[in-house]
Amino acid sequence: MSEREKLAGLLGDPGLIKYFYLDKSVQQVLEFLDTLQLTVTESQDEVPFNAQVKGYQAAQDQNGDPWIIKSVLTDEEMLYQRSCMIAYLLDHETGTLAAPTTALLINGKKYRATKVVKKSVQISSYNYLEAPFINLLRADLVNRWIYFDEDRNPNNYLVITNSKNKPFLVAIDYDKADILASAMKITGMPDKFGWLRAEKTRFLTLLRPEHFEGLSIAAFDHRLTAFRSVTKDNLLFLARGAFRSYSKDAEQIAEQVTRNILGRCDYVDRYFRSMFMSVAETKSVNTDTDYSAFGPSFMAMHNKKK
Repeated sequence: MSEREKLAGLLGDPGLIKYFYLDKSVQQVLEFLDTLQLTVTESQDEVPFNAQVKGYQAAQDQNGDPWIIKSVLTDEEMLYQRSCMIAYLLDHETGTLAAPTTALLINGKKYRATKVVKKSVQISSYNYLEAPFINLLRADLVNRWIYFDEDRNPNNYLVITNSKNKPFLVAIDYDKADILASAMKITGMPDKFGWLRAEKTRFLTLLRPEHFEGLSIAAFDHRLTAFRSVTKDNLLFLARGAFRSYSKDAEQIAEQVTRNILGRCDYVDRYFRSMFMSVAETKSVNTDTDYSAFGPSFMAMHNKKK
């Protein structure tokens, strides 16, 4: 069972599963987005206040679902927004609940578009340093690191609940992701877990490195494995679909983006696995740490019993 299918099972509600396209494979989602038909609506009731401030308008798709759209001014920006769509598609593929995102033409004009997450609240309304949100944000670091998305703040995450009142974190906003960069913009610290970023004024996650202390690799393994399972052929399919109608160099860009993502997935996977131990090893280290206050003599006796 894929991570997307597991997420659908956890979400449970058929209406939510369909709304977030979790009943579709990533290839089917790309094909749907490329046939998406949006109509600008007069009412702005579906546009959240933060989006209105940024110049978004309301739109509706062929199924009657609400979207927010914003004008794209240049061909270069359109290409960039189509690359951001790849980040959304990879979220979908790796079992990360996310707001569908694309860039398209409406009556011949260029727009970026995001599906409205209905009945949601910003994560800042919750204590996201406690479970279940802190665990979701920890795993989410894998995604944002791979996308070089250095603009994650409380406005970039929404919370919805299913019919059983279980909360789910929804990632939104991909406009600061950098899928096109070939060089590593975010690298791991060598001596302890942490990250070094090229763009110092932005945040990769809502969490600090100390919020990752004492964890085992099990906290990230499902997400790392999901990304490592994305094949070269699958990535090429997504990248070609993203760029083929928007650049004369679509094939070259698609191949470069595929190399970028595969290289980042490999780097992040190796770094996390070098920094976090197995559950058994982590428990052993934590036990030693807990007993250390009893002094060297006790620790020597304790170690002999292992």
